Amino acid sequence: MGRARGFTLLEVLVALAIFALVAASLLTASARSLNNAARLEDKTLTGWLADNQLSLLQLQEAAPAVGREVRSLEYAGRRWWLLQEISSTSDPGLLRVTLWLAPGAGPGRAAEIETAAVQRLVGFLGVAR
Repeated sequence: MGRARGFTLLEVLVALAIFALVAASLLTASARSLNNAARLEDKTLTGWLADNQLSLLQLQEAAPAVGREVRSLEYAGRRWWLLQEISSTSDPGLLRVTLWLAPGAGPGRAAEIETAAVQRLVGFLGVAR
């Protein structure tokens, strides 16, 4: 009868090292994929929220006041910070609206919202003369 052959300790260690490298790269790719999915979800939700806010401004009978306003909003079960800036344009019948949306639960300050904003939307409102 012939002698049974198995793997040497060195062969087992090399196989384990290769497996560890493959597993580490798969975990890194999975984490990156999850981060991208979360970022895409934030971008989608803030896009809808910004469109909704601009539509609400367009539906108001009275023109909104020129200036900046910071508000906290609940949308899709999460809290968002909205920075709304309304400014005049060279056309007296138009107002420029810029909306920044950022996720968060703490007190929102305008500069922090601009920096952390996931979405920025610029639109225009027609105003009656």
